[in-house]
Amino acid sequence: MSKAELKEISSFVVETCLEAGKSILELYKDTEISTKYKSDNTPLTEADCISQRIINESLFQLTPEIPILSEEGSKLIEKEQKEFWLVDPLDGTKEFINKNGEFTVNIALVRENEVKLGVVFAPEKNELFCGIPGHGSFKQHCKGRENIAVTNLNKTKCRITLSKSHKNEGDIRFIEKSKKIFTNVSVIPAGSSLKLCRVAEGKADVYCRLGSTYQWDIAAGQAVVEGAGGKVIDFNRKSLNYFLDFQRKNPKFLCVGDPSFNWSDILEGL
Repeated sequence: MSKAELKEISSFVVETCLEAGKSILELYKDTEISTKYKSDNTPLTEADCISQRIINESLFQLTPEIPILSEEGSKLIEKEQKEFWLVDPLDGTKEFINKNGEFTVNIALVRENEVKLGVVFAPEKNELFCGIPGHGSFKQHCKGRENIAVTNLNKTKCRITLSKSHKNEGDIRFIEKSKKIFTNVSVIPAGSSLKLCRVAEGKADVYCRLGSTYQWDIAAGQAVVEGAGGKVIDFNRKSLNYFLDFQRKNPKFLCVGDPSFNWSDILEGL
């Protein structure tokens, strides 16, 4: 698929994310958010379902031949197909329920196990990120649109982004190990896939994820990061790949703005 084709598709996906985000915000204003719980004890709201319906209808209109793999219901799954959409209609449902604004809509296009484009939209913040690996990334907000890029790592300073909702033992170990290498370590809390986007726009240097994540949590953010010049890699320094499998989870991974830095000393034993 050519750069021109990817750009044309990405414009359509941007509009889809904006429409889904608008529907989420309408429910976000409610005093009480009606919540159910799925079999794995994770929350499900009406906003998840409405956003999913909008995205399904939009993507099916654009590419009826391409299956959709999503947290809240998949469409046209055929395991032999080389191309598929990877969707999280409301990433950070807990953030949505807690009304802290750190939730997103994630849509990514995967071909032959590699993410080819991704859009992340944070409706409450009115921040949208779009990335095409190898061709660039941009951020769209109230002041307009700007190209974004990662920053080279300052060998004395490291900005770590991690979950705004909780800091687990793995996060603490990563921070402590980082302090043995960098003289100045700061923590930038963020929710959902915004952690990857903060690296992509140069506001953070690294995001380390040791806990469990599904493919739809990461793919769109990875496209934004890699379009901006960064990398999302597993602990063997291999790029994260994606498969048409609802049950598949991601390995432990590192999202870095400066791929040239040797993170091995920090990762050892994590």
